[in-house]
Amino acid sequence: MTLFTPLMACSLAIGAAATGWAATPKTAPAAAPAAPECFVEAKAGDATKAIVSGEGWDKAKGKVFLDQTDGTGAGSGTVGDDGKFTSGDVPAGKYTAFQNVQGGGKATCLGGQAAQDAINQKLITSERQRGAKEGFTDGKTLAQAGNCDAEPKLNNNQNFHGLVPDAAGKKQAKEAHDQAYTSAFDAALKRYCTD
Repeated sequence: MTLFTPLMACSLAIGAAATGWAATPKTAPAAAPAAPECFVEAKAGDATKAIVSGEGWDKAKGKVFLDQTDGTGAGSGTVGDDGKFTSGDVPAGKYTAFQNVQGGGKATCLGGQAAQDAINQKLITSERQRGAKEGFTDGKTLAQAGNCDAEPKLNNNQNFHGLVPDAAGKKQAKEAHDQAYTSAFDAALKRYCTD
């Protein structure tokens, strides 16, 4: 018992410390499929028309059909390999989108400020994720090369998808990227320079 008590205490302390430094899994869990979404964008030069686009749709389930909820308009779009679709011209208004098969996607299409807010948030989220990944990778590389006094070098290229975020969304996305990058960079230096 006298011999095992120090060993048990040591293993508990190491176990707790190791949990904080646990390595990332070798294989990332499969990402959940993106929920289908769609956006209504006014057609440039013609306020009576709109274009509906979306992403996160299942190509195997066929076309996406559009139903105007504040009028009699309708339309459709073909889903590409990337899960995105774009309709032709449809009457301006509010729309729902759906795939006409069992288990097909369905979404209420966002327009106006709600669409802009969703697009801004999508960019902010993707930039935060990109910043964390790039910051940790860069910090780890420099730390493993023995450069433990390195400073973060920010990459300000933003990834734009679909509709374009507005100036406020771009600014918030840049800030989210830079904060995530710097935090992850510092965490990598701390982890790999103190091991």
